[in-house]
Amino acid sequence: MKKFLITCSTVFAMSASLPALAEDPVGNWTGLVEGAIRLNIYLTKTQTGQHEVTLISPDQGNFTIKADKVEAGENFMRFSIAKLNCNYDAKWDEAQKTWVGTWTQGQVVKLNLTRLDEKAIAAQVKKRPQEEAIAKNPRNYSSTEVSFQNTKANINLAGTITLPQGKGPFPAVVLVHGSGPNDRDQTIIEHKVFLVLADHFTKQGIAVLRYDKRGVAASKGDYKTATSFDFADDAQAAVDYLRTRSDINHSKLGIVGHSEGGLIAPMVAANDPKLGFIVLMAGPGVRSDALLLEQSRLIGLANGESQAEVDKDQKVSRAAYAIINSGADDKTITERLTAHFDKAEKDGDLPKGAAAGQLSTLEKPWFRAFLKYDPAPTLSKVKQPTLVLNGELDLQVPSKMNLDAIRAHMKANKKVVIKELPKLNHLFQVATTGSPTEYGKIEETVSPIALDAMSSWILQQ
Repeated sequence: MKKFLITCSTVFAMSASLPALAEDPVGNWTGLVEGAIRLNIYLTKTQTGQHEVTLISPDQGNFTIKADKVEAGENFMRFSIAKLNCNYDAKWDEAQKTWVGTWTQGQVVKLNLTRLDEKAIAAQVKKRPQEEAIAKNPRNYSSTEVSFQNTKANINLAGTITLPQGKGPFPAVVLVHGSGPNDRDQTIIEHKVFLVLADHFTKQGIAVLRYDKRGVAASKGDYKTATSFDFADDAQAAVDYLRTRSDINHSKLGIVGHSEGGLIAPMVAANDPKLGFIVLMAGPGVRSDALLLEQSRLIGLANGESQAEVDKDQKVSRAAYAIINSGADDKTITERLTAHFDKAEKDGDLPKGAAAGQLSTLEKPWFRAFLKYDPAPTLSKVKQPTLVLNGELDLQVPSKMNLDAIRAHMKANKKVVIKELPKLNHLFQVATTGSPTEYGKIEETVSPIALDAMSSWILQQ
């Protein structure tokens, strides 16, 4: 669940003083955030002499946005993007021919930029063989754009339904996204996870509905103010829509939820006894504050942080989460968090300038609701057949920690199947370390082992 660029908050941070000579910042630049997510920076100057920055993220579907504030000179550049709560600050290093700087978005990370040319742009196009095969090969199923209403929130959601060949009625699943402003394909670093799932399931005879999250792409509503409970209402609306269709077998209708979607699927199942089954792909089984602490620890170590750095981060986060879970009102929580992060910055436990970014993240409605959530009571109420899958190398929803918890919470349900899949990460790719920095480098989008495990189980229900 830990992501950069679209889902995190940030604050301005100054880079260290570096040897610098005159370099015109106008031009096209590129670099990697955390060694994983590529950002291309296009810096231009208007006729009036004002600098402008356009940012494109090739690894996130060529997501494009313009900076709000830009300052640039012969040996420095800095800009900020309010919508993403992010800032970049860099100085020119003549020896390296590189802009050496920091990207601040919830946390401060290095982002060095070098010149970008057309050959480099072409080289950034990554191979995605599963998606390329879907695009090239003729489908043996229908794919139709649809829309449906969440009457509770009075918003219209847009998606795609794929139906197998034949008259039906077909068994069916609704795909429910992980955290972040995901489109119907759950595009993550150019991997269209839900497209691959939908294609596989439909070819096996299972109808699939996947949809854009509220406030994303063609769906209406406000994403910024929504919480997991709101997204559960959207998932319920998707299920209710499928129940209006005569080509769907209503008694064999379920939900496949990934990551946060694995938190949401049990919410819907516990309140909807008519739902046929659920599949949890890397679904959390422990309290969210404990999950985030362990996630941060494992990813930090996997990315080369020292134990001392990890311990420092854990101390700051643990205290912040305790403040949010204290039961105080929002105003008091914000005041206490502000004081906590300011002190952490002064004590050197947070990088200089990072306090505001940390506060911005923790003030968001989604984060506060998520942090307080304990899945145990909901999981214990689920009576439907449930398939629980985790990758052995998952660092975002660690496998043993969460599978053990889910097993304990659902012990009264005799229709639960729990599996740990060897060598798979949070996206269910065959991985080496499980670090999110690998996601974009791996060509596989979803392992056939995971796909077959899900489709074969669903067809047995």
